[in-house]
Amino acid sequence: MAMLLKEIYEQPEVIKEVWQSFSENHEENLKNKKVFLFGTGASLSACMQAKYAFLKYTGINAVVVPACEAAYYMQILDEESLVFVVSQSGESYETIEICNKLTGKNISFMALTNHGDSFLGKSAKHCFLLRAGTELGTATKTQTSSVMLLYLIAANQQVCAKRQLEEIPEAMKKTLELAEAYKKELGNFIGDRKVVYLAGMDAHAPTALQASLMLKEKVWLHAEGLALAEFRHGPVEVLEEGVPVILIGHGAEKIRTLLGHAGFLSKVCHADVVLVTNSREAYIEGYRNFPYVWEGDEELSHICATLPFQLLAETMAAERNYDIDGFKYIGKILNQYEKPITT
Repeated sequence: MAMLLKEIYEQPEVIKEVWQSFSENHEENLKNKKVFLFGTGASLSACMQAKYAFLKYTGINAVVVPACEAAYYMQILDEESLVFVVSQSGESYETIEICNKLTGKNISFMALTNHGDSFLGKSAKHCFLLRAGTELGTATKTQTSSVMLLYLIAANQQVCAKRQLEEIPEAMKKTLELAEAYKKELGNFIGDRKVVYLAGMDAHAPTALQASLMLKEKVWLHAEGLALAEFRHGPVEVLEEGVPVILIGHGAEKIRTLLGHAGFLSKVCHADVVLVTNSREAYIEGYRNFPYVWEGDEELSHICATLPFQLLAETMAAERNYDIDGFKYIGKILNQYEKPITT
């Protein structure tokens, strides 16, 4: 069995451990603070997914900053800024650059990393461990663990939200069980086509982004993930007959809206459309629905909504005999970023 599949199924226990070990000693840090979340790749997706929890449970508009834009934000960071730097390894080129810039301006920051003894972990004022253990392939455990930690930080003062967070591991197990049964069908929906669009409704735009990232990394597929609203303003023009489109959303009201878009995309643009939602129905008004399990707040639904795409990426890579646990280029880039590239 590929390590990636094993790591996907380890996630509920990882998330449970994160929930059980989370410290409440930092709740005062959110008061009167400007929150900034720095990340790249899957860590950036985690920041984008978690920002909705900050909005709902703290009223704080957490600013999500791609690592490549960090330098532009240094001039507006001050003692009232609460900065979180998210990185699985804590050692990437971009992460080290951020740490050096923050330290140079005497701005303290929090780390979310899988390695407390990394450059990031040692540089930070406080280190929140992802507790994911070894992760060989593309980010699964560390991505969902990053989201969970940010959820916990944002919801620390909300009793109802914290009770919901306790339920996430069980919801993850149920989602994986459902997704295991339909992952091949979802893979067949994409088939051998070279492009797929994933459009997330509102808070699930970053879920679409993370899903597309995994399909790119593991299936070498041109997968574009973006907000449904942005998909309508431009990218929709490139749709041709039979192009697969996956619409992602949460909650009855959002699903009704998704169905309206599905009707236009399928009947006018002639795209092939399916849904990924928290409805348990296999078909909703004639559209195939691939469910994830989450009955709580939309702002806490991202972890479970991401799981089907993890299994999808692993399944499609296995069927194509790709290197499931490795990369063509990413590892080389991380190890040789500043070194001359020779051929």
